[in-house]
This record gives sequence, structure tokens and C-alpha cells, in this order.
Amino acid sequence: MIQFDEITYKNFLSTGNTGQTLFLSRTPSALITGPNGSGKSTMLDALCFAVFNKPYRAISKTQLVNSVNEKGLEVTLKLRVKGIPYKIIRGVKPNIFEIYKEDNLLTQDASLRDYQQKLEDIIGLNYKSFTQIVILGTARYQSFMDLANWERRGIIEEILDITVFSRMNAILKTRDNNLELDIKDTDYNKDLNKTKISAQNGLIDNITARSRESVDKIEEEELRVNAEIKLLEEQLIKKDSDIESLLLEIIEEDKLKNKLKEGEYQLFKVKTELTSHDKKLSFYQNNSICPECDQPLTEEHKNNKISLHAVKKTKYSSIIGTAETAISNIQDNVRAINAVKEKVTDIRSDKSKLAADINSNKAYLNNLNNNKNVKADAKSLNDAKAQLAALKEEKKEIQSKSLQQLELKHHLEVCKVLLKDTGIKAKIIKQYLPVMNKLINKYLDRMGANYSFNLDENFNESIKSRYRDHFSYASFSEGEKMRIDLALMFTWREIAKLKNSVNTNLLIMDEVGDSSLDAEATDILWDIIGDMEGTNVWVISHKYQTGDRFKSLIEFYKQGNFSYIKDSIV
Repeated sequence: MIQFDEITYKNFLSTGNTGQTLFLSRTPSALITGPNGSGKSTMLDALCFAVFNKPYRAISKTQLVNSVNEKGLEVTLKLRVKGIPYKIIRGVKPNIFEIYKEDNLLTQDASLRDYQQKLEDIIGLNYKSFTQIVILGTARYQSFMDLANWERRGIIEEILDITVFSRMNAILKTRDNNLELDIKDTDYNKDLNKTKISAQNGLIDNITARSRESVDKIEEEELRVNAEIKLLEEQLIKKDSDIESLLLEIIEEDKLKNKLKEGEYQLFKVKTELTSHDKKLSFYQNNSICPECDQPLTEEHKNNKISLHAVKKTKYSSIIGTAETAISNIQDNVRAINAVKEKVTDIRSDKSKLAADINSNKAYLNNLNNNKNVKADAKSLNDAKAQLAALKEEKKEIQSKSLQQLELKHHLEVCKVLLKDTGIKAKIIKQYLPVMNKLINKYLDRMGANYSFNLDENFNESIKSRYRDHFSYASFSEGEKMRIDLALMFTWREIAKLKNSVNTNLLIMDEVGDSSLDAEATDILWDIIGDMEGTNVWVISHKYQTGDRFKSLIEFYKQGNFSYIKDSIV
């Protein structure tokens, strides 16, 4: 449970040096009103800035500092996570970022990114999840329905508290990579041990067969082996140079993959627009009656609409062709990089073989050197046999280690299957999907929607009317979209409360009932909010007449260059 208790900000946008404090958990519901530009929405920016180092609205960080005082921006947020008090202080001019747990400053990491991640781990929310569960506004709100499927999945995983499986999967990948290196090392030791045993057997044969070999002959063999070792080492250096050159060719891999993912998402959006305009064009070509008011459509109006949507359809069709060509080119580049990576893998394999040959020759060279002074007496033979026995024991240990590594490899492969998106997470999500869809439709029904809404396991939506007609989110009016957005937000909050994962007391709505929703839907919205238990609801609105529905009223006004609060009751 995350409980936001209090926020204080000064020299933030139009707020002056005296600062303003809002007690977020003191009242069950509060209405914030005031003229445009009076600072009503500043609390949204201050809250997001305190937690995520960026405002809710599209305002640069430098513009957040009050333009009159030009320094001393500071936001202090007090909250409790699972009953433990935390305090976050963040500022600009001077720059400040401090996290306190029970009044003790948490150790600040060398990297601000790591310190920020520590904060997000504490509250269990990232920026996207925060703006889906805590804040619903008109300024910068990105609907859940406008997100790509992988972004939708990320938010659902946060709510269901199953992101731990993603983190486990990342750890698993590291362990798997390390195990692969260990297996290669063991294989190398296995080959080396085999070479040593073979050499030791040869030594024993030599001791048994002769008293002493010609020193001249041994030294001649040493020269040959040294020349072979030198040649192998030169080849090894050449392999390193080849790998270094190839790695330069794949330095852009991550950037290309991100560009491909973004291109595919933009292509999806363009195709959605094309489908929308195609449907509208077909409607005006084949219909003469308005479906909403049952009035005849004038030929002029129809022709204008047909012309408009035909132009749009042509435009988006052209864009799709260009986008698909661009994506195809990127995919070709990614495939080329994969081919280079395969070459690198092959060269590394060749390096391992070269290294094994070098070590084998060095072991042989060492035996040649020892053979110069070896005599076929009982002591020499016994020492050689003892060394051979030790090498055979080493072989058993290496084989035992290899079996353990292979067993661990099998277990990691099983874990990989379980930790994929189609594994444990999919089963958990599948278990909660009926509950989510039931809650979404409960809220839609309460807000007077005459259609059903369902998400599948891949987070694709299916919207049907009572007559089984299919719709897309993009085809709805802004008011209907807002109904869906509200139903989703209320559902995520209920699921979070059920899971007690990212359950929070705070809900902020910025001008939600001022524009898109009609009067009836707005009244229902206030009724839903009034029924919410354990939630501190803050509504920013121009509609003063809704104030009787709230326990507290906060009115902002601007005097000179600064914003103030007038007659607040909190």
C-alpha cells in the first residue's frame, strides 16, 4: 500500500518562495478550482517531478523554475509504503535529490539513474504505470488504449506485481551466459587433461623403452614444436583482430532494433488511421442518412466528406508503402548484423581450438625437456606413474563437474520456459483477465455504455455493441473514449487493491468532467468517486457547481506573478 500524505513546493512554475502545501491524505475528496493560469494543475507537475524528475505536462525542466525568482525550486513529498514513512526532496538551482526512510537519508548512488531506480523500486511504480493508476488528466495523458501491446503488458505486470519474473528472467540470462563460459572452460580443461594423460603415457613408454634418448634429436624436435607454437600464436592474434573488426560492424544493433520496434508501432498507428478513413469513406459513399440524428445527409456534405476521407486514405496508403519499405530495410540491416554475429561466434570457436593446440604443444615441449635427463630406473618410472594416476583423478573431477554443469543447464532451460511471457506470467494474467474484463464492463455499464469491452491474453481489445457490431477504440467519440479510459483506470485501481501491489490512496483527475463527458456521465463519475473507500480523490475542475459533492474545496488565484490558495478547507 502506497499512501501519499503531503506535498510542498516552492518556486515551482507560478508558485513563489513562500511555497504551498497540500495534505493529500487528510480529506476523502477535494475540488480544486480557479481561473486558467492560476496554478491548479501545478500539483500534478510537482507530484510527478518529485517522484520521476519530470513534470506531468510537456514542460522542460528549466522552465519549471519560477521565472521571477529564477532559483530555489524545491518539492518535498511525504508518503508511506507498507506503513514505512519516506520523504523525497527534489530541487533545481541548486540541484537536489534526496530520499529519506524514517528520517534517515538513503545512501546516494554514484549514478542518479540508479538512485532514481531505487526510488521506483520502493514505490513499485514507473512513470507510465503511475500516470495510468494515480493521475487522469487532459494535458499529457496517454490512454492505455493508445499504448503498444508490450507497454500495456508492462503496466498490467506492475499492477499484478509480477515484474519480479521479468527481473528474474534478466538474472537468468546472465547466469546462463556465465554457465556457457564455465562449460567452455570445463571442455577446454577436459581436452587439456586428455592431452596431458596422452603425453604422460608417452613418457612412461619412453622411460620403459630406453635409458636415454639422443639429446640432439630431442632438441631438434623442440625447435620444430616451438616454430609450430609461434605459427599458432600468430593465427590467434589474427583471429582477435578479425573479431575486433566485426564487432565494429554490429555496434548499431540496439539502435536498429529500437528503430525497428518504433517503426512497427508507427506503421500500426498509420494502418489504424487508414482503416478508420476507409470505413468513413465507405459509409458516406453508401449512406444518405446520419446514424446519430436520423437526418438526411446533403449531397454537398457527403461529397465533402468523401473527398476528405479519400484524400486521407490516399495519404495514409502512401505512408504505409514508404514505412513498410523503411522497415524492410531495417530488417535487412538487422539480418546482416545477425550474420556478422554468427561469424564472430565461429571465429571464437576457432580461437578455442587454436588455444588448445598451443597448450598441447607446450605440454609436449615440457615433456621433451624433461626427457633430456630421464633415466629408465625404478624411481623415474614410479614418479611418472604417480603423475599419471593424479591426472586420471583430475579427469574424474572434470567429468563430474561437467555433468553438474549439464544438469544445471537443463534446469536453466526449464526456468527460461517458465519465465517467458508465455510462461508463469501468462498463467497469472489469464487468471486475472476475467476479473479485469468483468470490472471494466461493470464501470462501463454504470456509465451508460451500450457496448462490451474485453481484453485478450495479448492485451488486444474487442469492443462489441449489443447487436454484435465490432468497434475499435479509435472510432469512438472523445466522450466514449473517456468512458473507456475511466473504466480502465478504476479497474486497475481495484486490481491493485486486490493484489495489494501498487494499491494507493491517491487519485487525481484533471478537468476530466469539464469537456469530453456529458452532464449525465459526469454525474455518474462523481457518484463512482463518492463510492470509493480508502481513496483520497482530488479533482481539478472549472465547474464550481460540483463543489457540493466534495468534502473540501481549494480555490487557486493569481496575484501579480504568483499563485496563491484562497480559503482552502482541507
